[in-house]
Amino acid sequence: MLEKMQVYFITDSKFGKHEELAEKALKGGVRTIQLREKRKSARKIYETAKRLRALTYDYDALFIVNDRVDIAIAAYADGVHVGQNDLPAYAIRDFFDGIVGVSAHTVDEAKRAEMYADYLGVGPVFRTATKEDAKTPIGIEGLEEIVKNTKLPVIAIGGINETNAIDVLKCGVAGIAVVSAIAGKGDVTEAARTLLRIYKLSLSLPDQQMLNNCDTMFKQ
Repeated sequence: MLEKMQVYFITDSKFGKHEELAEKALKGGVRTIQLREKRKSARKIYETAKRLRALTYDYDALFIVNDRVDIAIAAYADGVHVGQNDLPAYAIRDFFDGIVGVSAHTVDEAKRAEMYADYLGVGPVFRTATKEDAKTPIGIEGLEEIVKNTKLPVIAIGGINETNAIDVLKCGVAGIAVVSAIAGKGDVTEAARTLLRIYKLSLSLPDQQMLNNCDTMFKQ
């Protein structure tokens, strides 16, 4: 599961059609797609989810649905991601055997999710305009604190892009989740490739050499 979550792309209809954005990101190497749609009817979300499920099958990628466990089940998604005000993970486990991700903003929230979640979505790390109800950014220090105090793998989220991803990855997270850092770029496929290259660099190089390599990458 985690090897596919290195760069975790969340589609947003503010940037275009979910399917078109997802396919471009998948061509760039992304292997986890989350459908996040809060403005459309359940029927429309379900129809989009079915198309995304078929697309992610083609790329051997994970498909996650945000909030809507019912749609995740109906669309045969691999998993669901829920926030602190959604159906709790322990209740979801009673009837859903897929991947369950839970959002966490504090160490306490992370601890409460440990018995039932497969991974945590931690953030926002930085300020973000993508999510309308985003909480106060926790920063790098807040992210490090949660990573050190949870047994679950952490996917960092919130304001992450190619310029700050290195700092986030140095915290020991399993992956980074992004929206505009891919969807908001002119070349969505290349944006996905860039973030994956940064992730791979973070695994193999000492901190200073990693920073130098990334600086060189962006100057090319």
